[in-house]
Amino acid sequence: MKVRRPDDESPGVDMAPLIDCMFILLIFFLVTATLKKIQPELPLDLPVADAAVERPAEEGLLVLGVDRDGQKFFRNEPVTTAALLDRLAAASAEQPGRRVRIDGDLRASYQHIIEVIEACKINGLNNIGLHTR
Repeated sequence: MKVRRPDDESPGVDMAPLIDCMFILLIFFLVTATLKKIQPELPLDLPVADAAVERPAEEGLLVLGVDRDGQKFFRNEPVTTAALLDRLAAASAEQPGRRVRIDGDLRASYQHIIEVIEACKINGLNNIGLHTR
């Protein structure tokens, strides 16, 4: 059976649902892009480890850093050894079993890394990991 269309109606694609889908996708990507927390990183040249296992950053992860000159950092803020001990004591009291990641520069003295590890252990933070590439 043949159906006749009026001459003034041409076949076409309805664009309204397509535009609605595009706006929904745009809103979705804008919302998800703003949810990611961006943490500034220290400009460190990290050592390379062939047997390193990549782990996603955990919520509540405490990041400590040591640059090539031996300067210590607590969450990207430069601190002295005494201030580091005080802040680690407060962090340990807040959450005793929290995980600690130490970002040590490739050219940092081994002694400075050990000082940070000892400061963590003094305050009862024993779940310590070293960040590598």
